[in-house]
Amino acid sequence: MKKTLIAVAAAAALATSSAFAEITFGAWLRVLAAPIASDGDEVRAGMTNSWGYGARTARIDINAVSEDGKAGFAMGVFNDVDGIGMGDRASMWVKPVDMLKISVGKYDSPDNGLRGDFTYGSWNWLRPYNWGYDGEGLTFDGIWRKGLMLELDPVEGLHIFAVIPMETDFSRTAENTYRNTQVGFGYSIEGVGRIKAQWIGDWQYTTDTDDDPDEDMTTGQFGVAFDLTAVENLYVTIGGRFGIADKDYEEGAKYVKAAVTAGVSYQVTEEFKVSVDGGFKMFQDKCVGKADDLDDKLFFVGAGIDYALMDGLTATADVRFMNTGYGKDGDDNSISFMIGINKSVSSNGSLGIAFQGATNGCGFSNNALAGYVDAPAAKSDEFVWAIPVSVSVWF
Repeated sequence: MKKTLIAVAAAAALATSSAFAEITFGAWLRVLAAPIASDGDEVRAGMTNSWGYGARTARIDINAVSEDGKAGFAMGVFNDVDGIGMGDRASMWVKPVDMLKISVGKYDSPDNGLRGDFTYGSWNWLRPYNWGYDGEGLTFDGIWRKGLMLELDPVEGLHIFAVIPMETDFSRTAENTYRNTQVGFGYSIEGVGRIKAQWIGDWQYTTDTDDDPDEDMTTGQFGVAFDLTAVENLYVTIGGRFGIADKDYEEGAKYVKAAVTAGVSYQVTEEFKVSVDGGFKMFQDKCVGKADDLDDKLFFVGAGIDYALMDGLTATADVRFMNTGYGKDGDDNSISFMIGINKSVSSNGSLGIAFQGATNGCGFSNNALAGYVDAPAAKSDEFVWAIPVSVSVWF
């Protein structure tokens, strides 16, 4: 993403000296318009993002850093077609010493630099629902929290972090706040790769039990991962998640008992790249994964290619499979596929068109085609398809 840089002088009120800061403005956007698509019952048309929630046609990301590099802030403003809202990030930070960074605010998932991303193919188009994990955080979860974050870099290659999830209305007790802390580390080995591990207190489902101590429960998830970068043109990432939950863990909570995920990409030639990912998930006894006697485990796998046909013109395709979760019986497998082409437009945009399909009512994207509860395909074995047009810009 290209960023516009502006040097500004800021003078504190009633102060006689001034300080200089570096402020950057940036943006990255993708909108998908589907002039024709089928939800298994009706032929429809609409527009969205890859990640759903409507069409985001404008945004601005602002980052400020003091001249000495010891203070700053980060924020985003999103402009969807239906209105303006706060972005994924709104935080400020200081560095009292070079190795320590203290931040307060709202964090985007990759803000600690450790999230285990692995994205290709239909991740850049209408995302099918037969992905067991999002490509963002396939092998290692990010943050997605508000509160106080401490980041420590005591030696070269070692990054340690802790996030204390605090609300703005003092609604959570100190006890529950601290036991829901997310803490972890990443250690990079030059010429080999990076080791990562973390604990995530499950703030979303841990309850405030002042009135009923019998319902008190401690839940959370351990995560470990390794990213291999030792072989030229080859990237390998593998991760595991292991959840803990009390035996009386509340029904309706989707929680993983154990999961293993992996992704491999290889740049065969300068023009040709191959990607493969997959994983296995086992759910806790009382959770969405076992509701209505559905399977308590699932596996998924996908493969894709990217091929540069000529300067600025790239073809991409993928196919994905998940063994459970769709169709009228609620536990049928699903297959999705996509083939598309992208053309660069100047240095700040691209335009693409694709064909996508999915079996057993799998559906695409949050709030997009067959992604809503009452979609006919979601209740049947119908084939869902779309011809999305992708418009992307970056500044």
